[in-house]
Amino acid sequence: MVPILKAEVNPYPGQRQMILLGDSLFEYGTFNEVDFALVPALQQQYVRRLDVINRGFSGYNTNQALKVLPHLLPDPRGTNVRFLIILLGANDAYFGWPTIGPGTHVPLEQYRSNLVKILSHPAVKAHSPKVILVTPTPIEERRMTTRAHNQFYNELCCTNVNTKKYVDAAREVAVEQSVACLDLFSIYMNEAGWQPGEPFPGSLDQPENEVIKSFLHDGLHLSPIAYRIFARELMTLIVKNWPDQAPDQLKPVLPEWDDSSWTEGGSTAACC
Repeated sequence: MVPILKAEVNPYPGQRQMILLGDSLFEYGTFNEVDFALVPALQQQYVRRLDVINRGFSGYNTNQALKVLPHLLPDPRGTNVRFLIILLGANDAYFGWPTIGPGTHVPLEQYRSNLVKILSHPAVKAHSPKVILVTPTPIEERRMTTRAHNQFYNELCCTNVNTKKYVDAAREVAVEQSVACLDLFSIYMNEAGWQPGEPFPGSLDQPENEVIKSFLHDGLHLSPIAYRIFARELMTLIVKNWPDQAPDQLKPVLPEWDDSSWTEGGSTAACC
């Protein structure tokens, strides 16, 4: 007779998920041609514990994320989103409009409102996930000026001063909605030697800052060094806020190959 796993073992490895919802900062977090990438690092941490799903969409702002949200989250009857990690705002914080094609700017108050709507959306509430709201990241404005011209903007379309307004809005929403917040803007700025009240490193009116340059290879997108810090700080926050969700505290979705459940009458490892 073929051995049968006991019924209490869930046969679907995709049962528990960590979903990364955001823009290109998540989409590009999959690529590891050079040194380090965020998504593979998280997948390695949670292998067989959580499926790490990348739902990053280059160029998306909160208007677009809100519209597609119901299509991105699974049916809660078969899958549980254990973590929902949201990183949006880099595109919302663009100001001005390109001479060719659409822009991505979302006014600050609408950005704030969109975040609240995402967090309170029925598709999210159905899973009761542990939510981490990640702030937008800094800008290296010299490199961003070149990028802006390549995107058909006549002048710099994104600055640290303006981005910080969106950072503060994200932090405020996190407090109001009682969700965790990872302030990547401040983390990266602190690494560059910034102190609150001082001008932001990476700004056009400040000397070039080699640390900020090392984090933002084109002025906006994160380098492997920056993604390594992101992964470190994210895991630190998870372990601090939810110690029972640390990778070493979660049992595998399915039994190990030598578990006694593979023989009739044996007990089985918990899957949830």
